Amino acid sequence: MFNIYFKEMKKFFSLIALVGVFAACQPEKIQTAFTLAGGSATINVKVVDINNHGDYSGTYTLTSTAGTVSGNTVTISAGESTKLAGQTVTVTVNGPKFVKPYTYDVLVPDVLPGGQAAINAIIVVGEGGDYSYEIKESDVATDEEVEMINVHDYPVKTIDGVNWYVNESEFLLEGDVEYDVVTGSSFLEGSAKVGFEGVLSNLKEIYTEPTVKVVNHLPITVSAYAIWRAFATYTTTLRTLTVTAKNNKTGETFEKVVEAKVRLLSSTQAEFEEKANPDTHGHYVHGQGEPGGANNAGGGIVYSE
Repeated sequence: MFNIYFKEMKKFFSLIALVGVFAACQPEKIQTAFTLAGGSATINVKVVDINNHGDYSGTYTLTSTAGTVSGNTVTISAGESTKLAGQTVTVTVNGPKFVKPYTYDVLVPDVLPGGQAAINAIIVVGEGGDYSYEIKESDVATDEEVEMINVHDYPVKTIDGVNWYVNESEFLLEGDVEYDVVTGSSFLEGSAKVGFEGVLSNLKEIYTEPTVKVVNHLPITVSAYAIWRAFATYTTTLRTLTVTAKNNKTGETFEKVVEAKVRLLSSTQAEFEEKANPDTHGHYVHGQGEPGGANNAGGGIVYSE
C-alpha cells in the first residue's frame, strides 16, 4: 500500500493598483529545473553458521567489489539523474572465526534514477567440528510482483494498459511515496543422508524467517505537464541448496549430504517514472516546472507563454 504526501509550495505575485485600475505585475516566467538522485541499491548481508544456525553479525569484516561498505550493508549508487545499471557484486566476509574468507555473488537489478532497491543476502558458512561444509546454491525461479501507487483525487490516464497519474499544470509535484521493504524466507522441503540430519535441521532454522515489513519513503519530484507513476517490485526467489561435507580428520569428501529447497523474499525495489502528457501539446520538459504542489496545481494565476 502506498501513500503520497505532496508539500505545498506557494507562488507569489504582486498586484499594483492605479486609480481604480488593477494591473498585474507579471515577472518573467522562471522554470525551476531539478535533478534526481542516481538509482541506488543496498545489499543487506547476514552470515549464519550451518553447524548451529548462529548469526555471525559483528564478528567479521565485510568487503565488496563495488559500492560503500558500512557494517553489514553495501550501498551502490549511480551518478546524479542516472540509472543504476544491473550488475553482479561480489561480497567477501572474513574474520578470526573463519578458517578462510567466504565470497558471495549478489545480483543487483537496474534501478531507475531516483529509485532505490534493498537486497537480502544470506551467506551460510560451515566450519568447525568434525566436518566442514560447502553450500552450493542454484536459483530455480524468480517471481516479481509489482505493486502500483494509489493516489486519490488525481486524474488517471490509461496508455497501453498502464495507468498513469496526470499533472495537468505548470507546477512541479514534490512528495514522498510510502512503501514496505519486505524480508523473510521459508523452508519448503529437504532430505539428508544418515548422520547429517542435524545439518538439515539447522538449514530449516536458518531459512524459516517470518515475513517482516518495514515502512520506507521514496522522495519523488514530477515535472510540469507530465504523466507519472510510482511502483514497488517485490522479488521472490525459489532456491535449491546442495551441501557437501568434508571430514576434517581424514579429508574424505561426501557429496550431497543434504539437499533442500527454500523460498526467499530476496529484494524490494521502489521507483517512479514520468513522461510527457500527450494532451499538453509540447509544454512538457523533463526536469522543469514552476514551484508548486498538489494543493495549488493548476490554480492561482497562470502566465501566458
